[in-house]
Amino acid sequence: MQKKFIPVLTGLILALVVGAYWYFNYSNDNASIATGQKVSFTVKKGMTTADIANMLHKLKLVNTPESFRMAAKIKGLDSSLQAGEYEIISGMSNKDIVEILSKGEVRYEVFTVPEAFTIDKIAAKLERESLGNANAFKDAAKKYTPYPYMETANTSVIYKAEGFAYPSTYYLVKGTSEKDVLTMMVREFNARLTTKIRDEIKNSKMSIKDVVNVAAMVEQEARVRSEMPLIAGVFLKRLKIGMPIQSDTTIQYLFSEQKKEISIEDTKIDSPYNTYKYAGLPPGPIANPSMEAIEAVLHPVDTEFLYFVAGKDGHHIFSKTYQEHLENIKKTSEEE
Repeated sequence: MQKKFIPVLTGLILALVVGAYWYFNYSNDNASIATGQKVSFTVKKGMTTADIANMLHKLKLVNTPESFRMAAKIKGLDSSLQAGEYEIISGMSNKDIVEILSKGEVRYEVFTVPEAFTIDKIAAKLERESLGNANAFKDAAKKYTPYPYMETANTSVIYKAEGFAYPSTYYLVKGTSEKDVLTMMVREFNARLTTKIRDEIKNSKMSIKDVVNVAAMVEQEARVRSEMPLIAGVFLKRLKIGMPIQSDTTIQYLFSEQKKEISIEDTKIDSPYNTYKYAGLPPGPIANPSMEAIEAVLHPVDTEFLYFVAGKDGHHIFSKTYQEHLENIKKTSEEE
């Protein structure tokens, strides 16, 4: 009886340890202040970890003083928190706050990259928000391939980092270089590739790069998130039967400014990114997709549809034949 109880007890202890670690390191979502707000505070010389924890709790940046103190203790940094004037973002984890205070990183800027943004758009946003130089970011993205799955021998690829700069919110300290920003984004993408997702990609018989390539088009096409798996199904079906993907998004990628509509002449542009002119996938991803888009490619709807067109409400109308597709285009045109 005692022997049978030991595994159960061990399991409970492990669950408690994991739960406690998560709580002390990651849980500040109930600190009663809207996530994403900048909050300034001063850590004075001589303040103890307990003093700092109490102050952060009063500022509603941490759920409890105890959770912050434990996080500092677990990381071995409870005696390394530095004095200074800080500005951090509400909603950050205990672990992140502890690291900031231990490094004396007194000022953070928030940089949010929306889903489906391209390297060009990320670069422009970085410069627009006075966080870096657009050209420097783009230059870094041209050949940056820290992970083997990013490598390509295709000389037509514009940015080797395209598709792998994960769209998320980043906290930048003063002096962060454009290369450092890109490194943070690419590392975040790699971290999102869990063992489960990597196994699913392997089972799909596609490479990581190809999955991201399709996901980028899905991300750009989908106006309604729930349609992602069906759009992915259409693209994958076209690839399977050797039919050109014919996605306007791959042509839009060639323009510095997004066009309202792609013309017949645009579809004749001689570029390997033109999926009207060339069958198969473009040389590389045309945007940086979310994990939701990647999941859609890994779990697509098995469909007979080969065509779709966006309606006025953002939903797509799907069809099996080209004739039906033309009729749907006419209907959507009449709606406008």
